[in-house]
Amino acid sequence: MLPVLSVANQKGGVGKTTTATSLAHALALTGRNILVVDVDPQGNATSGIGVEMVPASPAFAADPVSAGLVPTTWPRVSAIPAGRDLQSLAIHGLPSPMALRHRLAQLADTAFDAVLIDCPPSLGPLTQNALAASSAVIVPIQCEYYPLEGLVQLLAAVHQAASLNPDIAIGGVLLTMYDPAAHLTREVEAEVRAKLHEPVFTTVIPRDTAVAEAPSHCRSVIDYAPRSPGARAYVRLGLEVVARSLVNTNPYRDNAHSPSAPTRPVAQNSGSRPLFASNGAVPP
Repeated sequence: MLPVLSVANQKGGVGKTTTATSLAHALALTGRNILVVDVDPQGNATSGIGVEMVPASPAFAADPVSAGLVPTTWPRVSAIPAGRDLQSLAIHGLPSPMALRHRLAQLADTAFDAVLIDCPPSLGPLTQNALAASSAVIVPIQCEYYPLEGLVQLLAAVHQAASLNPDIAIGGVLLTMYDPAAHLTREVEAEVRAKLHEPVFTTVIPRDTAVAEAPSHCRSVIDYAPRSPGARAYVRLGLEVVARSLVNTNPYRDNAHSPSAPTRPVAQNSGSRPLFASNGAVPP
C-alpha cells in the first residue's frame, strides 16, 4: 500500500503547508520519491514548490490522476497542484468522501515512496477526503493555547474518518513555532506530551525567519538556508518519520529522480558540510 500522509489542522497559521513541503524535501534527501498533493484552495504548497495552479484540480478531475503529475525542480519531488476549482468543491462538496482515495489508488504501482497531502485549514469536504485517503495524519500545532483547543476537534475528525478508512492513524503531533525561552511554549509542550494519548514527535520546529522566507523563493528551508535551525529541524523530522515507518522503508533508490521529476540536478546544500553524516544523523 502506498503510504499517504495528510498534513492537517483546521486552524491556519500553524505551519501546515511549510511542514508538508519541507518534509517532502527532507524525505527526498533520504532517497525516497515523494508526491506532494495540494488540496488547499489557497494553493500555497503549489506556489511554494514553484508550480502553477491549474484550472481543475488533478486530484479530483476526470482524467487519470497520473496525467496531473507535475515535475518540480526539487529532486525526487513531484506534485499534483491545486486547482482553481477547489474553492467551489470546498463550498459545494464532493460526490463521495472516498473520491481522493480512489484517485490516489491509481498510483499504487508507481515508484513513489509516499504521498504528502497539504489540507486546507478546515474540517470540510476536502479535508475529509484527504483523511479518508490517508494511512496517517501529521498534525502541526503552534505552541499556543488556541491551537491546542482546536487539536481536540481535529483528532475527533480523524477518529470519525476511521469509519470509512480503518487504516488511518495519527502519525504524530508536531510542535511548531517553538520558542524554548517562552514560558507558554514550555507549558504547551508539557501538556501535549503528558496528556495527549496520541504520538507526539520528538522533533520540534523552532521559530525561524528562514522558514518563513523560503517559500517566497520557491525553495524549501532545507535548500534556502540549510544550516538554519528550521532546516535542521525538518531534516530531523524526516528521519523521525522514516524511523516510525510512516513511509516506505525500502525506497526506490535505483531511480535518481521521482517518476516525473526533471533530470537536471538542483543544489541542495550551500554549506561546506553535508546535511547527513555517514550514520544518517544530522551533523552539528
